Amino acid sequence: MSPLMTASATVSDSVGVFGGETRLVLESVGTADAAALRAIRQLVPGAISDAARIVYQAPSELRAGLHADAAAEMQRLLQGLGFCVSVSRADTAFEPGVGEFEIALVVRKMETLPAVITEAAAFLGTDLPTARRLVCRSPAVLVSHVSEATVRAVENRFAPFGVDIDVSRPRDARYYAVIPVDNAAVRRVVIDMIRAIAPEAVIAESDAALVVENLGFAAAEALWERLRRTGARASICNRDLERYDVSLTQAPDTPEVRDLLVTCGVPRRLVDRVLGNLPLVIQQNVSYTELQTLLDRAAALGAVATGVPYAFQRFALVLRSVGDPPAVAKLLASLGDLPESAATEAVARRGVPVGNFTRTTALWLQHVLAGQGCDAGVEIR
Repeated sequence: MSPLMTASATVSDSVGVFGGETRLVLESVGTADAAALRAIRQLVPGAISDAARIVYQAPSELRAGLHADAAAEMQRLLQGLGFCVSVSRADTAFEPGVGEFEIALVVRKMETLPAVITEAAAFLGTDLPTARRLVCRSPAVLVSHVSEATVRAVENRFAPFGVDIDVSRPRDARYYAVIPVDNAAVRRVVIDMIRAIAPEAVIAESDAALVVENLGFAAAEALWERLRRTGARASICNRDLERYDVSLTQAPDTPEVRDLLVTCGVPRRLVDRVLGNLPLVIQQNVSYTELQTLLDRAAALGAVATGVPYAFQRFALVLRSVGDPPAVAKLLASLGDLPESAATEAVARRGVPVGNFTRTTALWLQHVLAGQGCDAGVEIR
């Protein structure tokens, strides 16, 4: 029997549990791990998915009509598990939370990634390999359909690791779609489909794909359903959660452009080199809002800049020197999800791009391999 049920029984023996005028409210998940959801299921019976909804869409009423002593004891036990819980009169006004947010993690410091993965696994109740794949994807969406209280709890939970939290309300967000089509007939069908669903959408064409900009939620959802039924490959991304590299394509050599580069983090002593080697990435890992501000500023100075989203970029490692070949091959296989044969071949050949990684995975592998005495570069595929 769990401590929560034991305590409830003890209180019941002395003063009773129900028949009072007290309400027990879960205000936030707080610092509780997914394993603690079992305690919520004891108070509000149902499937584990029901307990998860109650927790991650807090504030949620757990029980009403409790005697004050019983409610206080339950509050103490739940707070001991990390939940934020309040006790009030049952007739006090109560506004439940709404699961309208989606949260993504942005890891900037590769040395903290193992701790972030461990924390994500505890929060979600997954194993470490699953948490690693989640944290390393682009964007690294941690959880969806959660309340504002959960957003705040996640921000506090991951703040010690220097993790940024991107938050979106999906129904209010803007989306874009990338649809690979290299067949002219299929391309015409897809364009007609887009025009029927989103007549005002801007469609950019390349030889390999169509990119549809600035879709609303309903249009993005309808387009996804139509494309899914046709079997067309497509990716639809929430702009709020996307991150970008900013590349300066063209720029006049003016004091204002030089100042722009410095504010982007380019050391002043390297500005000449940057201007002489365009196009070049001048800013990394920026949000959509930051991207637009930077593009507008560059355009106002007579420069041309572009944003490249991480969701559609893949990266490779180039092994330049290897200290311990067996250890490096093992790391590539375990952390990079490469077949053992491919990892062994990569170590043996060297100088050849290996892998098809997300940005976070590539940077983490580079960081870990450096600890093994391996000099590895990262290249865009």
